Amino acid sequence: MNSFQNILVGLDDSDASKQALKQAAEIAKVESAGLFVLHAISPQELEDIQAYHSLSMDEILDGVKKGIRASVDEVLGDGNAAVCKVYIGSPYLELKRAAETLECDLLVLGSRGDYASQGSTGFFAARCARHAPLPVLLVRQRQKETFRRIVACVDFSDVTEDVIRNAAQVALDDDASLQVIHAASPPWMRSAHVLYNLRTVENNDYKAQFREMSESRMDAAIRSAAKLFPSKIDHAIIEHPNPGQGILDYLEEKNADLAVVGRSGNTGHAIKEFFIGSTAERLVHRSICSVLTVPLQKSPSWF
Repeated sequence: MNSFQNILVGLDDSDASKQALKQAAEIAKVESAGLFVLHAISPQELEDIQAYHSLSMDEILDGVKKGIRASVDEVLGDGNAAVCKVYIGSPYLELKRAAETLECDLLVLGSRGDYASQGSTGFFAARCARHAPLPVLLVRQRQKETFRRIVACVDFSDVTEDVIRNAAQVALDDDASLQVIHAASPPWMRSAHVLYNLRTVENNDYKAQFREMSESRMDAAIRSAAKLFPSKIDHAIIEHPNPGQGILDYLEEKNADLAVVGRSGNTGHAIKEFFIGSTAERLVHRSICSVLTVPLQKSPSWF
């Protein structure tokens, strides 16, 4: 089962982006996928270098290309199959152009680039994770080895199948364990039920029925995962007043290496659901582990 045909990596000089390159190369090797490494240099940076060093544009670009090639070889070793590309322009727009031109189906980035503050996901990486119409893998700097513990975070929506498929594929590629979890805030944990005087949610029979429904949905998700991942799949249903925080706590407790989460896409209601406060946004910015965001479906639109 090969899901990724062409993998695109955005490379700057950060340690996180170099870890991203290593992870991308491991996946590409197992998948027999093409591996493309892109570095974008802004026109303003080119002008500044040209003015300061009195070099021609061709000399500068030649130096940048050699430097990127050297960085890739340092990370992956000599003789690697990565194709290096240097473009002039906005990193976001150049990644967009490269992903479309090269027909890439996975984008891999360091979660914190040169200009991101300590402990946060950089603006550029987060923007790609929100809007790119293909799966985006954000690799944390702490991720020195291949993924060993992968957690698929499902919400039983239409994107669940794609989340499981991508999680299972990476788990197979890295020989990792796979766990499927669902986090929810059941009615009896919500403050609104007191305001609305909904006493039924305190009824034990109601709670049992609610949990039985969740278990039934989880069983269906596990059956879907089992078709793709033959090894044992653990699962858990987390009850928490804030599902996003519940997942974060769980990932830390289990020392997960990779969380795979769905995002709705690029239109109207979906954007409202994905922005700050949603589970995907919370994981992108605050999880201790790397994050793979999976769009509901491929779309030609990048924001």
